[in-house]
Amino acid sequence: MENRNFLDRADAGKQLAEALREAGHSFDFVFALVRGGVPVGLPVAREFAVPLVPMVVRKIGMPGQRELALGAISEGGAIRWNADLTESGRFGEEELSRLRDKARAEVQEKIGRLRSGQPLPPVADKKILVVDDGAATGATLLAAVDDLERMGAAVMVGLPVAPASFLRNLKRLGIPALILKVPLDFQAVGEWYDDFREVTDGAVLLTLQQSSSSPRKA
Repeated sequence: MENRNFLDRADAGKQLAEALREAGHSFDFVFALVRGGVPVGLPVAREFAVPLVPMVVRKIGMPGQRELALGAISEGGAIRWNADLTESGRFGEEELSRLRDKARAEVQEKIGRLRSGQPLPPVADKKILVVDDGAATGATLLAAVDDLERMGAAVMVGLPVAPASFLRNLKRLGIPALILKVPLDFQAVGEWYDDFREVTDGAVLLTLQQSSSSPRKA
């Protein structure tokens, strides 16, 4: 029986790169969401011989249920809230502002650690591929897309796996995407990987060093 899973994030990135190349796409940058998107983005950036840029987007976790996304905030301050939760009446404006400000501070701390505080490169009129290791609600990814589109970029999304509901949402928003697996029985991103161990900041920095030092295709 054929294994339906990706071996790991690098394998997912290689498969994504091949599919994008076969589909005839081209890009000026690959923006990889920190942290899990970076090892996925490396093979794609190499395939298209473009810079790999780590982009920090922070999930705003539900108080007491950190894994449940109340929303997400990106580097430029774009916020995507989970309306089903924020409009439930459980959270007032003061609480949402506190959670937003906490996440914003965490974003800035991560930028300092992974990009030495450097801003994102200019992307106006550039073709940008945004990658991650997968999406569930997609709040973090959509916050990143909002930021880049506001900066004048033409954005496409590339993902190894995401639920059909997210693909429908991208189509509704007019965001082009290539998603390798769109399972009907989606439960979590990690179930589609044989190796889905946590990506550390150290691993991200090592991957970025490999991206800047390794030869790329002509």
